[in-house]
Amino acid sequence: MNKLILTLAVALLLAPAIFAEDVVPAFEPSQTFDVDPVKLPKIKTDVLDNGMQVFYIADDEVPIASMRLMFPAGKLYNPMDKAGVNNFMVDMLLKGTTNRSASEISEAIDFVGGSINTGAANNTAYVTCSVMSRDLELGFDLVTDAIMNPTFPDEEIERLRTQRVSSLMTNVDNASSVASEQWDVWVYGNHPYSLASSGTVESVSGFTRDDLVMQHEKLIVPGYAVLILSGDFKQRAAKKLVEKYFGDWTGADAPEVTVTDAQPGQGREILLIDKPDAVQSEVRMGYILGPYNLREDMYAFRLMNYIYGGGGFSSRLMKRVRVELGLTYGIYSGLDARVQNGAYTISGSTKNETTGTFIGETIRLMEEAIEGGFETDELRDAKAYMLGSYPRQFETPSQVANQFQTALLFDFGDPADYIADYRKNMAKVDLDDINAAATKYLDPSKIRIVVVGNAEVVKPQLEEFGNVTVKSIDEFKSEL
Repeated sequence: MNKLILTLAVALLLAPAIFAEDVVPAFEPSQTFDVDPVKLPKIKTDVLDNGMQVFYIADDEVPIASMRLMFPAGKLYNPMDKAGVNNFMVDMLLKGTTNRSASEISEAIDFVGGSINTGAANNTAYVTCSVMSRDLELGFDLVTDAIMNPTFPDEEIERLRTQRVSSLMTNVDNASSVASEQWDVWVYGNHPYSLASSGTVESVSGFTRDDLVMQHEKLIVPGYAVLILSGDFKQRAAKKLVEKYFGDWTGADAPEVTVTDAQPGQGREILLIDKPDAVQSEVRMGYILGPYNLREDMYAFRLMNYIYGGGGFSSRLMKRVRVELGLTYGIYSGLDARVQNGAYTISGSTKNETTGTFIGETIRLMEEAIEGGFETDELRDAKAYMLGSYPRQFETPSQVANQFQTALLFDFGDPADYIADYRKNMAKVDLDDINAAATKYLDPSKIRIVVVGNAEVVKPQLEEFGNVTVKSIDEFKSEL
């Protein structure tokens, strides 16, 4: 027995030497990239007499058809004194029409195993519907009924109002929700982008049926509507359905945006929202930067941001702030997807006691990127991910429609050309380009900060970064 133990002990001692040659080598990304364009089916376009644009993207690989109907009815078109009214109006489109009740709409789409949804974001509102190819006409019938014939029943308004108010009152106790909402107010100021998408308790409580009817008549109109039909359908049959269901649709002229681009506020201004029971701080920081397409710098900026803070565990922010310092579970950066000027935003959370270090390291890494630039291997890895992952955004008809909507909304040029050339344009970016993007777009002096945390612990740490305004979380509860 002792001899066996001795033999095993010797073997274990020698193991590192014996297996030294068998160490698995580190992963080395390829030095070349696949820049072939995403293969899309032939795309046909049309404009109806009423002004509605139509894109047909036929693909019979899967027997599913998806439609996405887009309108200018997002936050950007929201009256400043009625926060959330467009979102509320759009959610009401499926709550009853002159032909169907809310339950009948739900039953009709469920019966064929399809889906129909509405939503409103910062720039647009939309109705989406996916069905089996054989049920495409039902999809057209339900979508057009919802957008053209909503009745906004009083009982459904009150039901949605109750749900929305309950959700808003719950969110005020959620530090992350409060930080994100107040970040919009802090960075966008007196601009529709500053409004809470779902409204406030006060605004939602005051919505009337007349408000919803007015917004519907003004915004849900064909002159600015875009229909993207993708998936399994026959072109001729689909065009007949479009003419049948949308051809006679009439409405007001396309609405105009009446507000100017959001402008940068003074940098190094800090809003601290005191939440005494918080053990962690929610942090939002950044500044007004520009429109989402960033024109000729878009590809260089996206790669630069991926390396700085947008690339998950590959980013400098995550490697330093999470992996090396252990200050957070996650920290991310990115440019808000806005038609008008959006904000470059860095977000994350950390312990109250490490809030100052969290912010300081974020700023230091920004300064380091500006002064020292990035490395060749960082750019290589960023390209490998962004070029390799791009085709996965076109795996379903719904994803294809969503990509077309994005290209149209943010003026990337002809959507088919943008998609076809995306990887080629991304691959062209070199190290000088991303270093120039860092110098041009990263600016620590402009940073504005919102923190939700325990002010007694956090405030002394923030004062080195700028002027600190402290508000109690109870102030926001009272404003609901």
